[in-house]
Amino acid sequence: MFVTSRKGNIVLKILSVIAFLLLVLSIEIPRRAWNQQVERQEFSQKRMMQMSDLEVVYMQETNHFSKDLKKIYDYAIKNDSLQVSAPDIEIEILTMDSTHIRISYSDYSHIEDLDVENVVKKTLENIEDKTKFIAFMKSIGCPTPEEVMDADIDEIEILLKGNLHKDFYRSLKQRYYLARENDNEHIYDGGKDLNITLKNKNPKLKLRSNSIKLSSPSNIETIAIYSGEKDIYWDFISREKISIVKNYDPELDLQHVNIGRYLLQDIETDKTPYLCPSTLDPYLVDFNLIAKVGMNIEFFKGENTGELIDIESEKLIDNEKIKNYFLNIAKLKSERVVADFVREYEMDGDSTYSSQEQQDSLFSKFFAEYLRDVAKKAPLADAITNSISSLEKDQEKNFSEEAMFDLLFRSSMAEIVINEISKENNTKALEELSFAYTTSIIKVDTVSVKISSPINKNSQFKGYSRNFFEKQFLFGIEDDVNAGSIDNGTSSWKSE
Repeated sequence: MFVTSRKGNIVLKILSVIAFLLLVLSIEIPRRAWNQQVERQEFSQKRMMQMSDLEVVYMQETNHFSKDLKKIYDYAIKNDSLQVSAPDIEIEILTMDSTHIRISYSDYSHIEDLDVENVVKKTLENIEDKTKFIAFMKSIGCPTPEEVMDADIDEIEILLKGNLHKDFYRSLKQRYYLARENDNEHIYDGGKDLNITLKNKNPKLKLRSNSIKLSSPSNIETIAIYSGEKDIYWDFISREKISIVKNYDPELDLQHVNIGRYLLQDIETDKTPYLCPSTLDPYLVDFNLIAKVGMNIEFFKGENTGELIDIESEKLIDNEKIKNYFLNIAKLKSERVVADFVREYEMDGDSTYSSQEQQDSLFSKFFAEYLRDVAKKAPLADAITNSISSLEKDQEKNFSEEAMFDLLFRSSMAEIVINEISKENNTKALEELSFAYTTSIIKVDTVSVKISSPINKNSQFKGYSRNFFEKQFLFGIEDDVNAGSIDNGTSSWKSE
């Protein structure tokens, strides 16, 4: 019995270990697969963004577009004549006495961060350590920095009583403790003189930028603040005024770079940014179109004797959208006549028609007259224009006559008009009216490019492979969808 029990314990232990391993695998393998899926989606999204930017620049340089992304890529890597300007540095003066300034820049694909250097040491000393920050406080004239750093607000009032820079020292201490709680801020002792330029992500571009020099009689606290991938700025704070000298070189506005190296961040390692990483098929390209559409329409009684004489006509009451459009015209014209009528009487000092009840009565009178007399001698002609947008692949459907008709005639009847056309005399007047119309697309422009994933239900995933434990039937993890599509709405490449 003892031997049997011992063997049973060993088996249970082995089963427990196996169950534990299976539990770990059931958690860890899906987690890794999901993380890999997110990484692939982000990578694909980045590729789509870069190809979208490349498509836009290609249009700007060649004055036409192409659906062949490889052709665009080959053009970009061989073209060294893209003209760019020096990245623009933005300077904000945050205090009246210029003791606190902020410097940032508009995001450029080739720029990673501001390059801030101490003129003497060439590097900045990080002072996030409390001992170093106390030394910095001492360097800018704080009389008792150790006590100030450990004191509360009331104690600082006593310690620095009579000191002209009391509020300044207190604000620096508060900023120090706030920065320690924020991983996105880094504090440095910048010294008294600083040079500021822009780092270049790709040194092979040899792209230069204008520089700035900051100087102050007192050491400058330098704070790098990263609030997002594209929102990076630096604060510079000193006890005394910070002077700014911007070294502007007009020649930097006429720099030329290679298009591929400028727009494609991973060009050294990624030779196929136009391919979807999962299917290894080219991304899909669609162009967003906008069309200016127009319509001419005539309303008439009896035979059509206007410019649209050869166009087939219809009875007005048989088309709800056109009828609503016409009644809206009648409403606006009748309201205008009522307003002019009331104004004329009021100018003579007569307020007979100033009440809403009287104006409603006038509206009924003029509205009935308009329906009775419109197009009596000649057709009432009107011209309408509007804009309609569509993806290139859907233009046949979206730019059809039916789509244009729905776009141009969207009027709905107001309550006052519904009441008027319920009257027998107005109904008879409408029954006598007919209409004819023509539609046309006046102009079509390409306004933006849309790069999307080629993945669909029939796609084969060739860009990566799963091991046995990552099979979909085990954990239900589907193949990634490569983050959808990118619509670049840049209007600068609209051809005129």
